[in-house]
Amino acid sequence: MAKVVNEVDEVAPPDNLLQLLDRAEAGIAAALLQVLSQRHSMELNRSDLKLLANLDCGTTYTSELARRLGVSRQAVNQLLRRPIEDGLVRLETIPDRRNTKWIVITEHGAKVIGAALQELERIERELTNCFGSDAVEGFKRVLAVDWGDFCIVRDS
Repeated sequence: MAKVVNEVDEVAPPDNLLQLLDRAEAGIAAALLQVLSQRHSMELNRSDLKLLANLDCGTTYTSELARRLGVSRQAVNQLLRRPIEDGLVRLETIPDRRNTKWIVITEHGAKVIGAALQELERIERELTNCFGSDAVEGFKRVLAVDWGDFCIVRDS
């Protein structure tokens, strides 16, 4: 049997695309969370941001939110606990459909989302100042691709 040696590489390999995208998302989310905490006294976490970013303006089915996030409805219900406690959203049962719930953004939730969007625009302006408008617009164009239809794996 071959001997396995665990050594730390002297030169780390370059980061792959997934690592780079994750780091970019984490950095933007951290900046947004920090500014929301400091300027608006809003204590949110990354899960809260993902949930709020994927809500429609007004009302969304829990099943639709689960699809957008790529998680189960049970996971969405877990994610909703804190935003419900904080008064950002509320769940409403649809009279004709007992097992279907709407996620309704409250007035307070709309203010939080509005503040987050304003701060996100400010962060985007800062990124544009750092990297240039061509780079930021190009990055946004690449990310705006319909990744569901994008053929990454092709049959040989």
